[in-house]
Amino acid sequence: MIVCKQCGHHNEDSDTFCGSCGKFLEWTGERVVIAQPEPEPAAPEPEPEPAKLGLIDRVKHAVGMEEAAVQPSVPVEPEPVAAPPIVRAVPATSSAPTLPSPRGGGDVPGPTPATSVAPPIVATAPAPAPVLAGVGAPFAAAPTPAPVAPADEPISRRPISVAPTTARPRSAPRTLEAPTRRHPGDLICGQCGEGNDPIRHFCRRCGNSLDEALAVRLPWYRRFFNKVFGVRTREAGWRPHRVGPPNVMGLVWRIIRLAIVALIVVGVLAFLLVPSFHNVVVDRVTSAVTAIRKAVHPNYDPVTPIGASASTAIAGHPPMLAIDRYSNTYWAALPGDRAPVLVIRFSGPQDLAEIGFRSGASGTAPADAFLAQPRPHVVHLVFSNGYATDLTLKDQDATQPQFNPLEDGKVKQVTFVEIHIQSVYAPAGASASSVAITEVEFKTKD
Repeated sequence: MIVCKQCGHHNEDSDTFCGSCGKFLEWTGERVVIAQPEPEPAAPEPEPEPAKLGLIDRVKHAVGMEEAAVQPSVPVEPEPVAAPPIVRAVPATSSAPTLPSPRGGGDVPGPTPATSVAPPIVATAPAPAPVLAGVGAPFAAAPTPAPVAPADEPISRRPISVAPTTARPRSAPRTLEAPTRRHPGDLICGQCGEGNDPIRHFCRRCGNSLDEALAVRLPWYRRFFNKVFGVRTREAGWRPHRVGPPNVMGLVWRIIRLAIVALIVVGVLAFLLVPSFHNVVVDRVTSAVTAIRKAVHPNYDPVTPIGASASTAIAGHPPMLAIDRYSNTYWAALPGDRAPVLVIRFSGPQDLAEIGFRSGASGTAPADAFLAQPRPHVVHLVFSNGYATDLTLKDQDATQPQFNPLEDGKVKQVTFVEIHIQSVYAPAGASASSVAITEVEFKTKD
């Protein structure tokens, strides 16, 4: 752990900048070693069992022979070292010694020497006490330190020693390595991309401010499974605040979610391992997708009939001209036919979506030929599947087809259609026929 001296924030050992004040930890940080718990004392070793003595050893022990063999070691005293003789000087006296008188009288003073010196007296210093082996010398009393004069100023004001700073050589800009951590909830530094704890204000790697940093977000599939299984990320110190009976509905909803997930897993395995189930699923999905596409963005393809018949027809204008895909030919019924019918057949079952009409007469006749022939107004349609409907057509030129949508889902698998003319747009003068239709077209959805 590295403690910032500037703000006191605790940082990890791998941090380069302080997470609270953004200072460079190499200058303002102090590494603190967390004290490890003391190890438990080891169990005492069992004392070794005494060795068993044999018969001969027990006899020696009873007689006492082993005591003579084993003698304790006596320490050898070192020889005393003779101290050097000490010579003491005796002061000389001027008085001469007195001699006894030969005549029995008083003492006669002896000759007085010019100078008299007393012989030297040699004193022998006591020998040092012997020191036994293994015994330390007597402890000598430590000398008493001299008293120190009180300081003139408080200790806190004394200058402290400052470690000398070494000049850092200029080098090329340092290239940052790839980010080392990316945990959910971390703040991503916008400069170096390093992940930081949410409580930090500065990047642990480059010291950049984290005010606008983005938090790491779990991928979508992990969020989905966490939501399905009820897994939530709790902060440190979180405690549930629910008080009262257990949440039964929450438990039921969780069981339902687990059951749904189990069904999905079983369905996926069956789709991959069972061919018949695979084919059924593919067909159902394809039909459903096609139906949705037809409803949203349908494609219309033309359907070509193979035959046509009518109740009556004028010479030169048979019913087949109503499905020949040419706009210069037409079918026309006889003037005496008051309920003309046109029947159109297909090559096979068809699902029809639209029907189109080109009304009136067309071709190389004069321009007023269109107005000279009656045009269909209301038609009644009857399909082979039994479905019937009525359409009202507009009175417009045959060069412009008009398509009418059929009811969706009703015109399916039909093989023919009957067109009954209910009413017509009558011309101003006498008409050459009862009705005229240039072309009838059909379309299906794809």
